[in-house]
Amino acid sequence: MWLSNIKSDEVKTVVIIDETGKYAPLFEDTEHFHFQVESRTLQQYRENPDKDIFAVINITGDLLENPQAGGIYSEKQIPLDLTRLIDYTLREQMELDKLATYDIPHLKEIVEEAKVNFSIRTIKWGTDGTEKASSSMVAGMVGLFSTLLIYMFVLLYANMVIQGVLEEKTNRIIELIISSVKPFELMVGKIIGILLVGLTQVFLWGVMLFGIGTVAQSFLVGKISPEAMMTADPNMELVMQQPGGEIIEFINTINWGELGIMFILFFMGGFLLYAALFAAIGSAIDSPEDSQQFMIPVSIVLIFALYAGIYSMNNPDGPLAFWCSMIPVTSPVVMMIRIPFEIPWWQTALSLFLLYGSAFGLIWIAGKIYRVGILMYGKKPSLKEIARWINYK
Repeated sequence: MWLSNIKSDEVKTVVIIDETGKYAPLFEDTEHFHFQVESRTLQQYRENPDKDIFAVINITGDLLENPQAGGIYSEKQIPLDLTRLIDYTLREQMELDKLATYDIPHLKEIVEEAKVNFSIRTIKWGTDGTEKASSSMVAGMVGLFSTLLIYMFVLLYANMVIQGVLEEKTNRIIELIISSVKPFELMVGKIIGILLVGLTQVFLWGVMLFGIGTVAQSFLVGKISPEAMMTADPNMELVMQQPGGEIIEFINTINWGELGIMFILFFMGGFLLYAALFAAIGSAIDSPEDSQQFMIPVSIVLIFALYAGIYSMNNPDGPLAFWCSMIPVTSPVVMMIRIPFEIPWWQTALSLFLLYGSAFGLIWIAGKIYRVGILMYGKKPSLKEIARWINYK
C-alpha cells in the first residue's frame, strides 16, 4: 500500500481547449498536473503533436445540455487520478449551473445547509434485557480477519504435509521407516504432528492478539473521562459519547470466547481434510514438479472458498454463505465470516459434523492411497489408477 501511494515527481501538462470559456478557469494546478489554456484547435494538436503535452481537454459546448461535448484526448492511457480530477471539477460546475436554472435566491447555500451526515445506530438486545451498541462493520471485519487467518493456516500447514511426504519419498528413507510402522500410522502421525505445530502457532498468535487488544483497549479507556465511567448507565450511553468509547462498546459485542473456540475447531477440521488430500497427493508423485497436476484443483477450491467468504460478509445468511459453510471443502473458511453475526447454533453444529465426518472419511481413503503410492517410483499415476488403489486389499 505504501509503494502504491508513491507518485512520480513528473508534472504532466494538460492543455484545455474550451470554446465556451466557462470551464477552463476552473482547473487549478496540482502536484502532478499542470493545466494551461490554449487557443489552438484539437485538429491542430493532432497534426502537430507536442511531446511535452500529456493530454488535451476539449470542450465544445455546454456540458449540462450535452455531456458528449467534452472529452480527454491523449496518445497514452489516461490515469485514473487525472480522470477523477477532471470529472470532479466539471461536475461541480455543472451542479451550480443546474441549481441556477431553478432561479431561487441563495439556493446553493440552502442546499449545503440541508446536507445531513447521518448513520443510524444499531443496538443489540441481551437476553437479560441489557442493550449494547453493535456494528455490522466491526463484526464483518472480525469475520474477514478470521477468514483470512484460517485460509492462510490451513494452506500453510497442509502444504507442510505434502512437503514432508515428498522429502521422505525422494530421499528413500520411507522404506526404512515403514519397516517399523504401518503406512497408515505413519501418515496419521505426520498429520497429527503438523496439526500440533499449527495449534501451537495459533495459540501464540492468540496470546499476541489478546495482548495487543488489551493494550489498545487500555489506551482507549484512558481517553474516557473518569466522570463518564463512574456515571455511565448499563447501556454505556455516556461512555460512548467519549472519544474511543464507541469503539470499545462495538468490540465488546463480539463473543470472543465462542469465536476463538470455533476458530480452533474449524481450523482443525479444515487442516485434517486438506492434509489428507495433500498426503495422498504427495505419496502418488515423485517430485514437487509433478504435484502441480493435482495441487491446482485443490488450490482453486481454497481460493474459491476465500472469495466466497469475502462476498458473504454483506449477506451472511444468504444462499452463498449458507451452502458454502455447509460444504466441507469450503466451510472452514466461509463459516468464520458468519460466526461473528451469531448464526443459529444448529448451522454451526451441522457444519462441524459434515466437516469432521468428511475429514475422517478422507483420511481413511488417503491412507489406502498412501500405502500403495509411497513405495512407487518412476511413474506418474493417473487419477483412474489412483482410484484403483483405494480398492486394493
